[in-house]
Amino acid sequence: MPGGRDTHAAAAPGARLGTVLVLLAFGSGAADAFAFLLLGGIFTANMTGNLVLLGMFTRPGWLVTVAGAATALVVFAAAAFTAFRASPEPVTGTTYPPRASRLLALASVTLQVGLLVAWAATRGHVGTVGACGMIALSAAALGTQTVLAKRISGASGVTTTFVTGTLTSLVEELAARRPGVRLVQLMVVLALLVGAVTGTALVHAAPLVVPLLPLVTTGSALVVLTRDERRGPRARPA
Repeated sequence: MPGGRDTHAAAAPGARLGTVLVLLAFGSGAADAFAFLLLGGIFTANMTGNLVLLGMFTRPGWLVTVAGAATALVVFAAAAFTAFRASPEPVTGTTYPPRASRLLALASVTLQVGLLVAWAATRGHVGTVGACGMIALSAAALGTQTVLAKRISGASGVTTTFVTGTLTSLVEELAARRPGVRLVQLMVVLALLVGAVTGTALVHAAPLVVPLLPLVTTGSALVVLTRDERRGPRARPA
């Protein structure tokens, strides 16, 4: 749209891509619950939270917190930068190239497999260095996942790791009474919460399998994207 962003084109994600976004948000909630409860009170999806943690210098064990939060921030940013550079930019009015989205999902899955293997090998007993290594793997996976969500969601304002933006976009569309992707936005926000609840429950019931949760959801997203690729690219509805 000449001269500005077409906000009505924000109704971009179809049912399949909407499903992918919801799956990724669920995995983000589970990953953050895992990292916060078992890796020293750090987030690997919510980088805003890590910035706040860095500033809480009176918190007990603050230097350990700094090590984990700084690791997450640096690795998340590096992974996102790499993924943005390696993937094509979306073109308005067309579906994002399925092959590119599939490769981003595959990269995230691979990193999460590494995290699961490392966690299983240590049986959940890790020191500061080990925790930082696992934080790095999780943050890299979620940084890559964030790029995937940004690429496939287009101008819809849907994100899956920092859903404050998604919530703001939802409220904006409700306030403006304009059509958009309200259902997907709402489901993404709820999926993050449900993922965190599920991850927390697993931390107490079966801590060794908690990293499996975001791996399964991202793997499921990859399956959906692969099926979408076999159907071929389609133009996005206006």
